[in-house]
Amino acid sequence: MSTELERFYARLADRVDAVPPPELSAVRARAAQRRRRSFGGLLAAGAAVVAALLGAQAVLAPAATPVRPVLPALPAATEFTPFDGSVAPVIRYASPARFGMTATLGDRSYAMWMAEDGTEWVGGVDLATAKPLWPALSLGKFGDTNGFEVSAGAILLLTEQGFDNPLIKDGSDTIIAVDPATGKIMWTLPYSFNDTDRVLYDDTLVITWVQRGVTEALDLRTGKARWTVSDRVAQSGTNAVRTLAESYVVGGLIGRAPSDRRVVLHLADGRVQVRDVVSGKVERELAAPVLSPGPDLLRQETVVDGTLYQFAGAKVGALRLDGSAAASEATLQATLAGSWPSPCAAGGVFCAVTNDTGESAQLTAVDAHSGATVWQRDLKGMVRGVLPSAVGLLAVGEPSAVLAVDGTPLAALDGQAMWIESGNLLVIGQAGVSGHQLATGENVALGRPAVTGYCSANATMLTCPTKDGIGVYRYAR
Repeated sequence: MSTELERFYARLADRVDAVPPPELSAVRARAAQRRRRSFGGLLAAGAAVVAALLGAQAVLAPAATPVRPVLPALPAATEFTPFDGSVAPVIRYASPARFGMTATLGDRSYAMWMAEDGTEWVGGVDLATAKPLWPALSLGKFGDTNGFEVSAGAILLLTEQGFDNPLIKDGSDTIIAVDPATGKIMWTLPYSFNDTDRVLYDDTLVITWVQRGVTEALDLRTGKARWTVSDRVAQSGTNAVRTLAESYVVGGLIGRAPSDRRVVLHLADGRVQVRDVVSGKVERELAAPVLSPGPDLLRQETVVDGTLYQFAGAKVGALRLDGSAAASEATLQATLAGSWPSPCAAGGVFCAVTNDTGESAQLTAVDAHSGATVWQRDLKGMVRGVLPSAVGLLAVGEPSAVLAVDGTPLAALDGQAMWIESGNLLVIGQAGVSGHQLATGENVALGRPAVTGYCSANATMLTCPTKDGIGVYRYAR
C-alpha cells in the first residue's frame, strides 16, 4: 500500500462525526485497534534562518542524540497572493455538512463531504474556470466514511455502514467508483477497510483481501478483474513501486498514483513477486521471510527506491528487488510499536511517530538496513502525519513543525501545514490561511475562509471544504 496514503485513511476512519474536523492521531489509535481485531485478536538568508530555528525551539525539544547540522538548500520565495476568503463557494452544499476533504490533480480538484444527516456527496472543480466539473453527486446515507482516493481514472469513495442505502448490499463497507470526467457511478464493490490492502493506479485498482487470501487487479472503468492471485499475501504486502521523490506528499495530505507500472506482492510463504499491473505477469520472483508482527499484530511494508522494506515488532527487513542481494534482517534500536514507519530520507531512512499523547509525541528516524536510530525529536502538540519533501520533513499538526532530514529544526508553524510545489508551505490555522517562506521565516497572511476539513492545492490554487461548500482561492502567482 502507499504508506502515507494508507496511514492517512487509517487515522481518518472513525472521526468523521467530530466538529471541528477530526484529529487524525486519534483515528490512528482507533484504526490500530480495528486492525488488531481483524488480524488476530491502520518541511537562505543566514540570519533569518537562525531566527527561524530559534523560533522552532518553542515546538521542538532538543535532540535525544547529537546530530551534525546539515541544512538543505531552502527554496526561493513564493509570490503569495492574498484572497477574499468570504467569496461564495464554487460548489454550495445542499445542506449543512459535518466533514469534507479535497484532492487536487493538476488543474482539477475533487471533494467529498458528509452532510449532518449522513448523506455522502462527491463533486469536482475545474480550477482554470473555478466552475464545477459536473453537478455534485449524492451517494445516499451512510453511518461513517473512510474518505476517498483519487487517480486520473477514478474517484473511489470508501464508504461505511450503508444500511438502507440502495447502492449498498447488506450495509457492507463499499467502494463506490465515480468517473472523474462525468461524475457518474461506474461500479461498486463490497470490501473491508481493515482487511484489505489497496494500490490505486491511473487505470487499475490492485486490492488484496488478506484474510480471504485473494488479490485482484480491477479495471477502473468496469470494476472487473484483469487478473487474480489466489496465493495468500501477507498483511501490508501489496505495494506500489515508487522512488523516494514519488513518495513526497505535496499539495495536501493525499499521495499521487504511482507511475511505475509494477506491483509487488509479498506472499505469506516468503515469495516476493514483481508483477505487471495490467497483465499480472510475474516479471521477477525473489524470496524474503515474512517478519512476524509484534504484540500489536501490526506489520508495515513499503517499496521505495528499488527496495522492499518491512517493519514488524522489533524487527526490520530489506530486500533489493533487482536481486543483487539476499534479504536482510535487523533488530530495531528504538521501540516503534503501534506506529506506521514511512520513508523520509534517502538510503532507507524511515520516520515513525510514537508516544503520541495528544499533547506531545516523539519523531524517530531509523536506518531500515541496520535498525539503528538515526535521530529522535520530541514534538509539542499532536502529530497527524509526517510528510517528506525535497526540502525536509513536515510534521503535520497544530502546531506543525518543519525539520531537515537530519532532524535539524527549520520552522514552527501555527496551524496545520502542507507542502506546495515551490517548496514553501501553506498553513491553515485559527488566524486563517497563510503562506510560509521557508528561507526567511516570513508568514504572509492570505485569507480567512471558514475551513471545515482538509484542503488541497496545486501551484497557484487552493481548494477547501468550508461551512457553506467547496471554496477555491488563488493563493500564488
